[in-house]
Amino acid sequence: MDLWTPIFLGLSIGFVHYFGEEIDEYIGGYNFLLASFSAGFTVSYFFIRLLPETMSNSYTSISNLFILAGFSSLYVVEEFVYTRDEVFGEINYEFKEVHTVLVSAYHIVIGMLITFLAAGSGEQVLLFYLPVLIHTAVNSLAVREMNEEMLDRKGIKLFASFSALVGVILSFVINFPEELLYSLLGVVGGAFIYIVIHDALDPRKERPVGFLSGVTAFLILIALL
Repeated sequence: MDLWTPIFLGLSIGFVHYFGEEIDEYIGGYNFLLASFSAGFTVSYFFIRLLPETMSNSYTSISNLFILAGFSSLYVVEEFVYTRDEVFGEINYEFKEVHTVLVSAYHIVIGMLITFLAAGSGEQVLLFYLPVLIHTAVNSLAVREMNEEMLDRKGIKLFASFSALVGVILSFVINFPEELLYSLLGVVGGAFIYIVIHDALDPRKERPVGFLSGVTAFLILIALL
């Protein structure tokens, strides 16, 4: 297995997380456009590549069970962790630790899947990595969305930021069963779709040009690959 590709990809996600506030200063005016682009790219990846992949490697009698689980779990967690009284998606203070665990666990799984897909083909890991990277910069599971009090604790910020790299390292230390990894791929796929609906397709924010650009970019990319 190629060692350096997953490590590089995990590190790049970590740096985007860690310097998220600085990046946001530069792209803040284009956040909605980028979120819509990310939505188009992610939805295209989900339906054209991820969904067929998980269905053909399903280990349950219900083909899309884990996709449903990923979508549903984020919805349920959001109902407890977030409040929408004034600011959409503002983290409840009493659940800031839960949000930190959620962000870290999600990206540890991302790191595990990057290593798993990198062992298969460069095309697979690239198509998975790109929507993850874009979401890292603009979505509600970015580290910069954590409670400010948590971000002030450097150790927690470092761990949460580079948790994808932790997942990569775990995959080299532990031989995870293929069945588990395909199941986790389905869960992440469901999470992708929930994030798209939550962050990018809110009718108050949607940018059709960005969405269609994301779809077009994905189609061009797979044509080139």
